[in-house]
Amino acid sequence: MEEITFPGNANLLDAIWKNLIDNAVKYSLQGGAVKLYLTQQDNQALFIIQDDGLGMDQHTKSHIFERFYQGDTSHAPQGHGLGLALVKRVVELYHGTITVESNPGQGSTFFVQLPFGTK
Repeated sequence: MEEITFPGNANLLDAIWKNLIDNAVKYSLQGGAVKLYLTQQDNQALFIIQDDGLGMDQHTKSHIFERFYQGDTSHAPQGHGLGLALVKRVVELYHGTITVESNPGQGSTFFVQLPFGTK
């Protein structure tokens, strides 16, 4: 098993992982799977979180990182639409990137790349 140590602020990094994992669980179908991967590519940590949930259409994908946006309002009581905006901001503070691949009915996969050497 590969060990990766990423230096950084635990509270900020926690915000990334908790929001992404919480969303993956929240939007997965009952009995669905959430998969997590962490690897090092060149001088970056690559975190991948994949669910087999509802997925998103192109319109939703283009807005999910905006504050207060909720693509699936059936989960509105469980959040305020701030989680992914916060995640994106923290990733940017680390000079990293976050992207998503998703299609309706096929789940979603989020990719977070964080360069080593930024704190």
